[in-house]
Amino acid sequence: MEEDFDFPRGGTASKPAGSKTAVQWTKVDNLFGSLKKKLPKQNLIFICFFSQNVKEGMLMLGSVKEVTDFEVAVSLPCGLQGFLSIRNICDSYAKLLSEQLDSDDAEDFCSLPHLFYPGMVIRCVVARLDTSKGGTLSIQLSVNPKLVNKALTSGSLKAGMILSGCVESVEDHGYIVDIGINGTKAFLSKKATLDKQGLKVGQYVTSTVEKVKNEGRVVHLSAGPIADSQACAQSTQGWNLANLLPGLLVKATIKKVTKHGLILEFLSCFSGQVDFLHLEPEQASSYKEGTEVRACVLYVELSTRLVGLSLRSHLVHPGTRVDPYPTGGDRVGEVVKDCKMTVVHHKSGAMLELPDKTVAFAHRNHLKEPSQTANDNRLLAMPEHTCRILLYSPMDQVHFVSLRKSMIDKPFFRYNDLQAGQVVEAKVSVLLNHGMVVHVSDHIKGLVPRTHLSDIILKNPEKKYMEGMKIKCRVLSVDVENKKLYLTRKKALMESSLPLFLSYADARPGRVSHGFIVSIKDFGCFVRFYNNVKGLVPLRELSSEPIASPEEVFYVGQVLKTKVLQCDPDKAKMLLSFKATVEGDAADAAVPQFDCEVGKSVEAKLVKKTVTGLHVSILPDEIRAVLPTAHLSDHMSNCPLLWEGLQEGDNISNLICFSKNKNIITLTKKPTVRWSLEEGLVAKDFSEITVGMQLIGWIKNIMSYGVFVEFPYGLVGLAPKSAMSDKFLSDVMTAFQLGQTVIAKVTNLDEEKRRFLVTLKISEVISPEGSAQTRLLNGLQEKRAVAGMFATRDNSDLRQQLAALSVGQRLKLTMDTSDDGGGATFTSDDLVGANILATKHHVVGVNLNPGQKVTAVILHVDILATCVHVSLLPKLVVKKKSEQSTQRRYSTSTKTLLSSCWMTQHS
Repeated sequence: MEEDFDFPRGGTASKPAGSKTAVQWTKVDNLFGSLKKKLPKQNLIFICFFSQNVKEGMLMLGSVKEVTDFEVAVSLPCGLQGFLSIRNICDSYAKLLSEQLDSDDAEDFCSLPHLFYPGMVIRCVVARLDTSKGGTLSIQLSVNPKLVNKALTSGSLKAGMILSGCVESVEDHGYIVDIGINGTKAFLSKKATLDKQGLKVGQYVTSTVEKVKNEGRVVHLSAGPIADSQACAQSTQGWNLANLLPGLLVKATIKKVTKHGLILEFLSCFSGQVDFLHLEPEQASSYKEGTEVRACVLYVELSTRLVGLSLRSHLVHPGTRVDPYPTGGDRVGEVVKDCKMTVVHHKSGAMLELPDKTVAFAHRNHLKEPSQTANDNRLLAMPEHTCRILLYSPMDQVHFVSLRKSMIDKPFFRYNDLQAGQVVEAKVSVLLNHGMVVHVSDHIKGLVPRTHLSDIILKNPEKKYMEGMKIKCRVLSVDVENKKLYLTRKKALMESSLPLFLSYADARPGRVSHGFIVSIKDFGCFVRFYNNVKGLVPLRELSSEPIASPEEVFYVGQVLKTKVLQCDPDKAKMLLSFKATVEGDAADAAVPQFDCEVGKSVEAKLVKKTVTGLHVSILPDEIRAVLPTAHLSDHMSNCPLLWEGLQEGDNISNLICFSKNKNIITLTKKPTVRWSLEEGLVAKDFSEITVGMQLIGWIKNIMSYGVFVEFPYGLVGLAPKSAMSDKFLSDVMTAFQLGQTVIAKVTNLDEEKRRFLVTLKISEVISPEGSAQTRLLNGLQEKRAVAGMFATRDNSDLRQQLAALSVGQRLKLTMDTSDDGGGATFTSDDLVGANILATKHHVVGVNLNPGQKVTAVILHVDILATCVHVSLLPKLVVKKKSEQSTQRRYSTSTKTLLSSCWMTQHS
């Protein structure tokens, strides 16, 4: 029986640094050859190539992804990315760059966008590996021919070799090309190149050696099309493991086929590997031992004698150009549901198929959370997965994704996830002379300009801001294309309740908003808002009093209320006034007034979903408000369901305002809290609270000594540990959930400190008659409403099946396993992929054996967790008296009893 091969991460240990100086290249060849003789074929070990295999000095093939004035982003194999600095092109370009710094004449100087283009395939060497404080690896590359071709000598040059180099100088009839070999001059005739516009100093070229003269001291090159018959490297050209270059095309023979890749033999005596990412997808299942194929060298790592090859069609043809963009457009950051896992590669990752048949790869680190234990079989058995697209790798022509929930739930992943005017939390990275760099997420960084660090200009910002500090900022502008984000820390802008001018269309005449001064002239002040919307306040509109010198009254960065007098969106021009706001005209232009006092019932439209809740606009005047996730229901188990089921644009009814301040209106949908507000059973101020008063609130915070309970109008009381329950609590942290609705009774008042204590003991509070059953029925109604949402909107077949189930419904099941806690798990042919379980309380007195067919009754359906809780108790599994009902559903009272059985044990 043939042994199955694997691609474990990592490589063999590197040789001591001191041993490298004594290595002779011919001996390396012998070592490689002896490896082939010594090791039986079945003992060959595959090394799946990832970031931990990258070493300084390693040669790699890459393709240009993005080009800026000072740096080139390069796509590398296996989803890696490197960066090519303007300093690491070649010696002649570095010299030219240095000369330009000392001269104003830039006529002969070409910036990087003129030398490189997206999709361009380049040979490069790992110049340096940098690791950030967060552990992120940054691969710094070089295309300097002296490093890429350092193993070549004048004597090793042969006609037909394909080499990379950079233009060293421009001559009358051609170009001197730096190929990095001492004592060799390489000449490229203008007739032998396809570039009609001419090459520039520093330009990267891939060329074929046409002639070798004077023992390699003079070489003639050609950069024209390469004939297919001459594209592959030949063993007669003297290639060995030491001078083998990435990008070479070779004829190879398949020596071993495994489910993880291939082992090839090429150039007579070399072995290399092709991992699963670089098999041609349409032919992945048809490769056979002994078949001859054309392969491209991807990387060469001498210390482990690792040679990576590719069989992908976009790399195995001469003069190839890699498409830097996926056919479906940019999808980075997109969350994709209903993905199917097709294969798991041990210690490497897994391949997935997205709903549109796009193939994606999830690295093993992104199959689970860092704290979780890997379970490949469980992942493969799951019928559907949700993932987030992390990046697109042009070299691999595949999307890389993550299955981590923490990654999927991140609110900000790309720059276009942010909008001007948004308030975000960021982490201070570094203070610079012109401002402060902050990170909104691992992938997004922004700048708070120095004038925006505070309402006033800070002389010593380092005293207020420290690295790692978490702060709140407001987005001023986002430039998605150039990945530039500007934010403000000015309190006046952060807390402004006036409408935001995000575009010139928002700045209608008569409206008032907060803006900041960016320039002061003799004729007035220029004021900027969001997204670089700006206008002029002329001298006459600065103040009701005459101002001769505006710079003596105002300062750059100052925040002021500004009224729009005139606006022309087509010409992007605005005429503004400070004077009109002071004179009281602002009342006409402010946000339309709306009576949304605490206790006001409203309807709202869902604008945006965040991790903590919903951003809504109160209808009909579209006043901004917040609906926290915990306030979607009295039943905490329903809150995430409702959050998941609601979609942007939905109208939400039965809302009531429970808190309002100058910054924000907060709403609740909790029926119990709404009832208390409508009945006036609330305290509007501390002065209205009396000992013995009963209030309905919710858990705001949980501490070791008790819980803080919040009530409408922003009042907060403390329930000490001794007053939380009639039973002894060994662990306060698990007794309640944040946001849980509770009935509290005031037991103590501290008038001086304006504090009060409450009790949550059931024996000491009086619940309204029938309130428990009402709350339970409300919870069931909410679940039915959510089930309807999932049944009509969700694309998941399993979720739609679960949504169609109801409490009390009987299921035919097969007993699967029993757990250590005394419960049991089951399977159902109708609910493939669902977790069906019964706790020990619901299998009492029932004899169960694996494979046994049983009938159970549904207690609870958790759609998000794809879990069904059932009971096998005979007193619950009863037949309906009416044989006419084919669905065999229970009455409302029975459903209430069954739900109560589950909720009592899980509350």
